[in-house]
Amino acid sequence: MIKKKYKLKNKKLYIVISIVIIVIISFIIYMYIHKNKLINEIKNHYASKVIVTKNTKLYNKNKKVIGTVGKGYTFYLDKKIINDSKDEYFKVKDTNYYLYYKSLKKTKKITQDKINDNYLVFNNNIEAKNFNFYLNNKKIISINKKLSLPIKYMDDKYYYVYYLNRLLQVEKDKVKIIEKENTKEEESTYISVINYNKIYDKNSTKCNEKDCVDISYLKENLKYLKENSYYTITIDDYNKWLNGNIRLKKNAILLITNNNDYIDDLNKEYGLLLQNVSNLNIKFNDNNTKNTKESKDGINRYNIKNNTSIDDFKQMVEGNTVVEKVISNNVSSTSSGQGIAVLNYHFFYDSKLGEACNENICLETDMFRRHLDYLRDNGYKTLTIDEFSKWMYNEISLPEKSVLITIDDGAMGTSKINGNKLIPILEEYKMHATLFLITAWWNKSDYESKYLDVESHGDDIHIRGDCGKNKIHCLTKEQLVNDFALSKQKLGTNTAFCYPFYSYNDTAIEAIKENGFKIAFIGGSRKAKQSDNKYLIPRYPVHKSMSFEQFVQMVN
Repeated sequence: MIKKKYKLKNKKLYIVISIVIIVIISFIIYMYIHKNKLINEIKNHYASKVIVTKNTKLYNKNKKVIGTVGKGYTFYLDKKIINDSKDEYFKVKDTNYYLYYKSLKKTKKITQDKINDNYLVFNNNIEAKNFNFYLNNKKIISINKKLSLPIKYMDDKYYYVYYLNRLLQVEKDKVKIIEKENTKEEESTYISVINYNKIYDKNSTKCNEKDCVDISYLKENLKYLKENSYYTITIDDYNKWLNGNIRLKKNAILLITNNNDYIDDLNKEYGLLLQNVSNLNIKFNDNNTKNTKESKDGINRYNIKNNTSIDDFKQMVEGNTVVEKVISNNVSSTSSGQGIAVLNYHFFYDSKLGEACNENICLETDMFRRHLDYLRDNGYKTLTIDEFSKWMYNEISLPEKSVLITIDDGAMGTSKINGNKLIPILEEYKMHATLFLITAWWNKSDYESKYLDVESHGDDIHIRGDCGKNKIHCLTKEQLVNDFALSKQKLGTNTAFCYPFYSYNDTAIEAIKENGFKIAFIGGSRKAKQSDNKYLIPRYPVHKSMSFEQFVQMVN
């Protein structure tokens, strides 16, 4: 009986053990199958290129959440061999960021933004403890981590930075700016805008207008640009550069035209851009001068004519003032009636005394003497400002060979306390000139001479204003009236006014008139005529780079 009970008990035990063994084996088989299924599932989500399928979290190496990524963002991943079901997090290439596999799928295409090769990175970084990145104005990534990123370019609202293989936007008011030398490459400080108004082929077409340009001459221009490493920009690039939103590499140039003839073939052949601007509402200043960051009132442009030499074209490319060719009778092709050249100088220095000046608006005293020699030897009358003003209003007649010499600012070499070059030379030659003085900076008493009239350059507006433009554009009419009135009081005269940086607007003109000024001067690079607006009288800027022959052309 005992034996029988013992056998029964053992049988039950064997059954229990067998069941346990079966369960364990089944569980092991199940876990093995499940693990391999999971590994295969993870592998199916991994690739060197992946796309985020839903809004997901971004992790650090400790699997702690440090940010979020929006649906549709693409990533490169680090190479990874998946052998374990624990390999659920994929490392983003060239970062310490990780993504969970379930939020990803393989992709063959990955978006990478290309930055214009001609844009220079800013020597500034943006920094913040937390970053929100935008793509096409929609928030796409948040990072809870301090970053310092170079500014590629900017617009009114965003800084653009290259991060996680994309060009991303960061709101300007959410970060701080720090100086950082990201590049030493030289930046373009000016833009020459060269206009080919009408392009034609003289072998098949006739064009008798002065602004017709033969295609063979245009090709010679384009060849020169290519051989000398110049590159072309668009109108949009120009506006971004002017507003400080991009930095351009050296040798940038803007080529424009008013017709489509030949331009597609030319652009393809030379790899440059000749842009048709006939349908664009742009104010151009036909003054044959370059554009700088101060050129806010329209775009200065050089006009190529059928008599423009290749040497003149090279001068244009280099940003030098080019004088329009004289046609006949000492009157330029754009003149009607008597024209008087108004010459605009700035600073004077004498290298024989060890003096130097790196600005293009400086002039050696030897060259200034050479200019005066030419005027004296060729019978020119140098005008007082009163004589010129009366002539403009047709109150007096002047000799055909008349010229007005003007000097802006009152800086280097123009007064008795900052080099004293100008006044002794004028008194030696017994020739008249007019100096437009910044009255907040210097005193009129230091410029006294019977050969030098001193007129207004404003009191304290010869600077950049808080609005990001020249100060004259930032002030109200009342503020301008007060500034001009103070200058007038300090000088004791209101015959003439000169706009700082050649920059003006309707408000400034009204303020000048309200202060009783009779005439006002800008740039323009052509002769003044009695038919000109009395408050927008053109002048020829005189630069260090100007040849003596160009000076002779101007006064003639």
